[in-house]
Amino acid sequence: MLRKIFLCVSVALLLAAMVWATDDPWKAKPYQQWDAKDVRKVLDASPWARTVQVPAPWISGGDAGAADNGGASSRPGPMGSGQTQRPGANGAADVGAGAQTVATVTFVVRWASSRTVREALLRGAILAGQITEDAAAQQLAQPVETYEIVLTAPDMKPFQSVDERILEHGAFLMDRKTKEKVAPTAVKIQSSEDGKKIQSVAFFFPKKSDSGVSTIGADMKVVDFQCVVTNVKIEASFDTSKMSDTLGRDL
Repeated sequence: MLRKIFLCVSVALLLAAMVWATDDPWKAKPYQQWDAKDVRKVLDASPWARTVQVPAPWISGGDAGAADNGGASSRPGPMGSGQTQRPGANGAADVGAGAQTVATVTFVVRWASSRTVREALLRGAILAGQITEDAAAQQLAQPVETYEIVLTAPDMKPFQSVDERILEHGAFLMDRKTKEKVAPTAVKIQSSEDGKKIQSVAFFFPKKSDSGVSTIGADMKVVDFQCVVTNVKIEASFDTSKMSDTLGRDL
């Protein structure tokens, strides 16, 4: 009997250790225990965050190497921009003296209405001393009425020449299986304090249709997001089967 109890306890401890040892902070520990590294993983390298590199024709060739001033960089990162060479006739990149380069910018597309992303943003604010834990808990307790997708990048120039109304007609969520599209009900452009630079763009999508049917049903596995602005297409795919925390599905 003692041996059986010992085995049961050992298995329970092993399972607990496996859960808490996972690299995924949203499943390993409560957000109140997340450190800055955990926050960054949620915001940049989780099922709720997609990174998309797009050609950036608005960046001139002379700016292509100027990473410090928001241009393209030869070392693209999760939140950076980069440059690629045009492929030659055989599909390989041209490396000759006359080879042309195409600047690219990396956009981060986040499912910002999720508990996990909201927890990461608030935890980051707590760690930076910008908000108290009680205030964060109050914000998290507020109901979220819409799905929110946020785009951000070091260079948001394509969005500077359009307004929010135009962006409403250039974006959608789509069920990968049925190809059914959902249009945003609103768009919000977030600018810097001086108003000279766009920092992010948020798209808000309804959780239910006019007839009361869920726009993203429980059986939807992959949801695609697309935004087209000034001939620039930004596409990202979200696997909803992986978008879950300790409380379940998290959109």
